[in-house]
Amino acid sequence: MTTTAPGSTTTGTAATSLPAPSTPATTRRHWLRRRWPTGLGFALAVVSVAAMALVPDGARPAVGAWWVVTAAVVYLTWGTARGHLEERRWLTAETVGVLVFGAAALAVVAVDLSAAAYVMAAGWVAHALWDVVHHRADRVVPRWYAEACMATDLTVAASLLTIGLV
Repeated sequence: MTTTAPGSTTTGTAATSLPAPSTPATTRRHWLRRRWPTGLGFALAVVSVAAMALVPDGARPAVGAWWVVTAAVVYLTWGTARGHLEERRWLTAETVGVLVFGAAALAVVAVDLSAAAYVMAAGWVAHALWDVVHHRADRVVPRWYAEACMATDLTVAASLLTIGLV
């Protein structure tokens, strides 16, 4: 038996294709290469949380509320630029999304400061679900962006529920 190419061997005159051996280390590296948007999302979340720590306490709910609205507006803008909102149902969904996340942002600044972190975390979790819908549909924004945004949203929501910063 002689090796003719990586992953294939020959026996006599017939060539047989065998899968390359897989080790846990190569499997992890492959998974990490494919999940780079998740890593990017976690990194952006860390930067966002660090930036929020620099904002004065009284302004944090308003700044966080604007971030929630901005996340929704990015989808509307990007979908328009990519031409994915020509279907009325997608345009309607994105417009409703901006209105719903806008209402969540208003709720953040309207509620008592002790409840603001919970309302904002709920908004980020809702936006993560929005990301899942877009990722699965492969519409409006690129899949990598939806994945990165979901990782950011969930990390920011978790930080709001654990360390506060509102």
